[in-house]
Amino acid sequence: MRKLLGLLVASALYGFSIGAGHSLNFAARNLVKFPVMILTTGTVCAFAYYAFARFISRRLLFKDVQMLSLRVFHGIALLLASLSPVTLFIAMTMEQPDLESLREYPFFLGLNVVFIALCGCVVLVRQGWILLREYGLGLEKAVLILIVWLSLSLFVGGQCAWYLRPFCGISTIKAEQLPFLLGTTPDFRGDTNFYEAVYHILFPPPLDEDYFKEGDYTEELR
Repeated sequence: MRKLLGLLVASALYGFSIGAGHSLNFAARNLVKFPVMILTTGTVCAFAYYAFARFISRRLLFKDVQMLSLRVFHGIALLLASLSPVTLFIAMTMEQPDLESLREYPFFLGLNVVFIALCGCVVLVRQGWILLREYGLGLEKAVLILIVWLSLSLFVGGQCAWYLRPFCGISTIKAEQLPFLLGTTPDFRGDTNFYEAVYHILFPPPLDEDYFKEGDYTEELR
């Protein structure tokens, strides 16, 4: 119970810091939305971890893998919370989007994707390796399980983030213009999933000319 409470509080802190770059309204939304994202990802991954682990080795018990998942996502939330002062500072000082360009918003968005991915990889590898070593699995099986668990985490977490977006928003779009969740709605570039959106952070295509006309802002990247 203490780990679950710590997960909720820590993830809420990080969610608040990334939403503050847009408005207090977005920051307040994230006090709920970011913990929901972490919990949803953790729950789905817990069952997926176990299903694959049992396929490779029958030594791992269900309760052990579930405890691993809780420790992993608790650890991710704590690491992200430790980064929240940095994220909040960048959110409050970055060059905000205007009617001419997105300015530093894509950098801020991409930086947070990197933060979440790195924290997830570090914690999962550490916790997973401890568990697998306790069960005496061979090196090849242990490495294979960890690689698949990492892939599952990135896939599930990315899509959860996409369905629950926006977390951090383009400041030229008022929070009142956006629903609490955008779900499967394409973003302003027409992206329909998390992976397209990440690709366009790295290699941004030119935006439609109408995008920069005041009043045409209808969607968010995240």
